[in-house]
Amino acid sequence: MLASILVVDPDRAMRGHMAHELRELGHNVAESDDAFTALELVRRKRPDLMLCDFALPDLGGVELLNDVRSIDGLRSMRVMMTSGRANPDDIVLALESGADDFIGKPINMPELRARVGACLRRPANVLLTEEISAGGIRIDNLSQRVAVDDTYVSLAPREYRLLLFMISNRDRVFSRKQLLVHVWDRDAAVGPRTVDVHIRRLRSVLEPFGYETYLQTVRGSGYRFSLDT
Repeated sequence: MLASILVVDPDRAMRGHMAHELRELGHNVAESDDAFTALELVRRKRPDLMLCDFALPDLGGVELLNDVRSIDGLRSMRVMMTSGRANPDDIVLALESGADDFIGKPINMPELRARVGACLRRPANVLLTEEISAGGIRIDNLSQRVAVDDTYVSLAPREYRLLLFMISNRDRVFSRKQLLVHVWDRDAAVGPRTVDVHIRRLRSVLEPFGYETYLQTVRGSGYRFSLDT
């Protein structure tokens, strides 16, 4: 998939190297070394993907991510974060703030190409719709809160993403492997049975309201969300 990509990195050499690799793949690549210019480019060019460093000279990468996600029509833009530190706290903050992927520096260019390709193939982390509902379940995608029969329930970030994805694709059957691709990070060290665990947790949350049957097991295939029980 050829795409429009914005590379935001204060390191001129690194930025140029990444941009060159992506152009070699046929992508249309723009560059920026700061958040202010990047935000202007995002508004004007509306790229498919922003590859953004965690630490920018004028604003943190996560703050830039939050600014981008707040712009109407840009909430579905994919965002990959990079960092020379790449400590676990940075990774968790980036992903929980809405980044689609995270890659540490020094960047391995074959890995970068593979991750960019995978990121462009799967659905964006944030949907265009601000609110989505099914039966008595309502998801506010801006505040990332879930209400069941007007009662807010507590979900872990991955449970939230799984429920959001399933409801957004209701009546479609997804294998465990497909759910790992769409909901979990590409390099997450988890197996297919992790999906089963999260489905059980979601059912336990919905059970007091009588909606646990909406998350259906399709024997030999995977899972689907359907109001037809």
